[in-house]
Amino acid sequence: MNININTFNDWAIKDKDIGMQKGHIESVNKMFELIKDQTKIFDKPFKFLDIGCGNGWVVRKASKLKNCKLSEGVDGAIEMIKKARRKDKKNNYYFEDIEEWIPNKKYNIIFSMETFYYFKKPKEILKNLYKHLHLNGVVVIGIDHYKENKPSLLWDEEYNIKTNTLSISEWKNCFINSNFKNTINYQYGKKDDWLGTLILLGKKKT
Repeated sequence: MNININTFNDWAIKDKDIGMQKGHIESVNKMFELIKDQTKIFDKPFKFLDIGCGNGWVVRKASKLKNCKLSEGVDGAIEMIKKARRKDKKNNYYFEDIEEWIPNKKYNIIFSMETFYYFKKPKEILKNLYKHLHLNGVVVIGIDHYKENKPSLLWDEEYNIKTNTLSISEWKNCFINSNFKNTINYQYGKKDDWLGTLILLGKKKT
């Protein structure tokens, strides 16, 4: 088991996931706002997947939207998945190694908050997810750890994690090289030397 999974299992047991949830609410709300502004997905029936779903709070949030027909989450930390399943009997949660996992269906929205910089090969995951999007679907990710955001570069030692540190342009190229079109990037919540959550949204087009 890798260091990140160990840490997240420990955080789930100690209820640190609640603090993570509170800390990410505003960025997640902005991500949903961007989906609404950039697409018409919310206007008709859609399927939603959260990559690195933790305790499932974003899955539950999406499931409450009027046109959501399916909301699911996947995570590599079993304690997070256990917590998600205890909190939510309605939606589906999968315990999987995300870097190896292949979904068995297609989605309109594939979402991820604070997960992608843990992956060794994020571009390969994006290529895999692209195949499991419906036409005009989107992948949208939010990350606080990136090269330009200097305070986040100390996290490996501070939080007992191992991160893959990329720049904003490198993250955008991951999307472009995975066939996504009209990829946008946006930084939300800038304050002093904190450059905010880096949000990237890529669309699947013909």
